[in-house]
Amino acid sequence: MAYLILQRENNQTKIIQISGPSVTIGRNPAHDVALADPFLSRDHAKILMLKDGTFEIQDIGAKSPVRVNGKIISKHKLRDGDKIVLGHAELIFRTEDTTHVEFLSAGEMSQEAVEVTSLDAQKTVSFLTSDLDSKDLVSLNKDHQRLMLLYEFGKTVNSHLEDPFFLLDEIMNTAFKMLNAERGFIALVEEKTGKLTCEIVRDVTVDQEPEKLEVSRTIIHKVVNERVSIMTINAKKDSEFREVKSVQEYNIRSAICSPLLFRGEVLGVVYLDNRATAGSFSQEDLMFMMAMCHQAGIAMGNAYLHRHVAQENERLGKALKTEYKILGDSPQMKDVFKAMKKVAPSDITVLLEGETGTGKELVARAIHSLSPRNEQNFIAVNCAAIPKELIESELFGHEKGAFTGATSARQGKFQMAHNGTIFLDEIGDMSQDTQAKVLRILDQKELQRVGGSSTIKVDVRVIAATNKDLRKAVEDRNFREDLFYRLNVVSIKLPALRERKSDILSLADYFIAGRAKKISSQAQKLLLSHEWPGNVRELKNCIDRAIVMGSGEIILPEDFPHHLRLGKQEISSPLESLDRLEEDHVVRVLRHTTWHKSEAAKILGITRQTLDNKIEKYNIHK
Repeated sequence: MAYLILQRENNQTKIIQISGPSVTIGRNPAHDVALADPFLSRDHAKILMLKDGTFEIQDIGAKSPVRVNGKIISKHKLRDGDKIVLGHAELIFRTEDTTHVEFLSAGEMSQEAVEVTSLDAQKTVSFLTSDLDSKDLVSLNKDHQRLMLLYEFGKTVNSHLEDPFFLLDEIMNTAFKMLNAERGFIALVEEKTGKLTCEIVRDVTVDQEPEKLEVSRTIIHKVVNERVSIMTINAKKDSEFREVKSVQEYNIRSAICSPLLFRGEVLGVVYLDNRATAGSFSQEDLMFMMAMCHQAGIAMGNAYLHRHVAQENERLGKALKTEYKILGDSPQMKDVFKAMKKVAPSDITVLLEGETGTGKELVARAIHSLSPRNEQNFIAVNCAAIPKELIESELFGHEKGAFTGATSARQGKFQMAHNGTIFLDEIGDMSQDTQAKVLRILDQKELQRVGGSSTIKVDVRVIAATNKDLRKAVEDRNFREDLFYRLNVVSIKLPALRERKSDILSLADYFIAGRAKKISSQAQKLLLSHEWPGNVRELKNCIDRAIVMGSGEIILPEDFPHHLRLGKQEISSPLESLDRLEEDHVVRVLRHTTWHKSEAAKILGITRQTLDNKIEKYNIHK
């Protein structure tokens, strides 16, 4: 027969008889031994009877370590007199006769307990019916302090995700508030090298903050390598560390160290010690340290992710605006950029909708560049520009002799885009026979060349574009409904330029950049009043024409194409400033006189000196 002797702080003893093949231990009241201890897991440990009649204790998911004779175990074959520590509870395993002591059978322990409503008023925790003594009250008060400190710590660190180094100060402040430490530091693991770098150091025994601490690397490396928390009451006498040279050399007695873990990876370690006193840290201190570092590790990991996302968004934004010259700060374009960044990392099919000249191919190229396929081919096909009798050969390729002139086999655009991206522009102009073959590629990822019988596997991301209303085309039976739904997995609508007029002047400035030109205020009004049926492409063509046709450094309304000037709204308004009108008029007269200042001054009715003053005032250059 075997027994567990439960040792309590008030020196009361309870004996639990192990009468079955197993005994389970934890906070769950359904266990054979139910202990109301916040440092125990609901399912903490169990004791099994082995075939040879001996017993083995096993850790079954404990949040705090199971210790036997002072050592942390995952399983251990019990011997008479073994001391088992589970949270606050101490159990002695005995096989000798204990009939002189009153005992309870396993499973009857809960009958000696009372139920007390927990903080959330939903669950119950069990306490033995003995009255609380002064030691219990002190312990409860200390537990309350720990819980409140952890609660405040969690609130604080999770509200500062943008600043990982603020978290380090908060970790150190909280640790020193609760634990009896003289010195401490936090070291972080460098992502590239995997080395530990000390980020923050504290020593309350000196007046100034030290740059480094002399500590035992053995303790630190054990925490990092084994991902465990360590507490030693007296490292100089601890069987595990007393032979370590640095422990003796640096006179380390009490030490406690925990890893900062995030998704199973060690981000760093928190180390505290007390060289003056042995036994400065208790098991409760270790539990507090582990709980704090658990929260801190998650907060640090989330802070790193937050920073990474911010950096990635900045990089993607620069890639969109710089590499592919997709400009615009209007709300409509910001929505487009946001959608592009979301779809780029996946292989999802995208349908770009928008009028001619809105930049659909630029957007498709940007999506490809930001995708995992960016090192493979990007193949663009304008379906409207290829004759219907040639488009299948162009897209799918052909075999030798497939038709007159097919003197050799040829790859199609889909094969050329294998592992990359194909952009099918103006897909609404594709014949329904060709549509059926494109649908087969999307569904089965295979094609047949014109005149061929074998199938060829292709892995291609498809981005399609149209300036037509494909929904109406489906209703009119001019476009296959199944292909439409296969293409329209994600749709991005590119706004017309007239719908984002706040971008017009910034686009115009971009098109004239580096050409020593600027646009007069009247010319700007003309640009803003136009409807731009040709969108950004039309705007660029108008700016290019004005640069070539204009005779000075200032672009005036008359430098724009005739149709643009015919369609203009009122250029001058009662609110136009006199300075702007005067500047434009001076520039016009100087051009007329080919910069003969005396003649220009005579036409303007001012002196030559006044003309020079106005040229300087308005920064007018020839």
